[in-house]
Amino acid sequence: MSGLMSPILLYFILFTSSVIILGILTLCYKNDRKKRENLFVRLSREGSANNLTFCCQEVLQNKVLGFDGINRKIMILEKVRHQYSCDLISLDEVQKCAVKISTGFSNPGIPDYSEFGNKLQSIELQFEFKSPAPATSIIFYNSSVNSRREQAILRAKAEYWKTMFSKILVKKVAVSEGFSAYNLHQ
Repeated sequence: MSGLMSPILLYFILFTSSVIILGILTLCYKNDRKKRENLFVRLSREGSANNLTFCCQEVLQNKVLGFDGINRKIMILEKVRHQYSCDLISLDEVQKCAVKISTGFSNPGIPDYSEFGNKLQSIELQFEFKSPAPATSIIFYNSSVNSRREQAILRAKAEYWKTMFSKILVKKVAVSEGFSAYNLHQ
């Protein structure tokens, strides 16, 4: 055995390394799943406290979006560090829903293969209200948090939710002089 490792020792090292790596991956997966479960449990509690029943939910990084179709409300629960914040949007107060895409120029010296050298910074679902309240948005993609590989799927999710919410927005239209009625926004 001059200078070479015995095959048994080599197999033992490979086996031990594999077990350690699998253990770490399993632990990371369980922690991620536990975080998501905690977000859903907290969303359920907050929804119950506001008399909401969610028919659809969407997990986005450290936040979860819940939609109550009957009450026409959207709840966004976000966890930042160890604190939860909860926002409620009533679709009765929303005038317009749109996907907002923000781009910026790439850093010089760093290759960027996106169109025209612009780097996608964020994808947001923005809500404009009927009242003079400022617009609010839900961030689906943030270049500082998400991978570039996630851009297409998160953009598709934002477009999906925009389509869903836009179809059920109520818009006031004039029927005849002095009267008004409500129509579904198309």
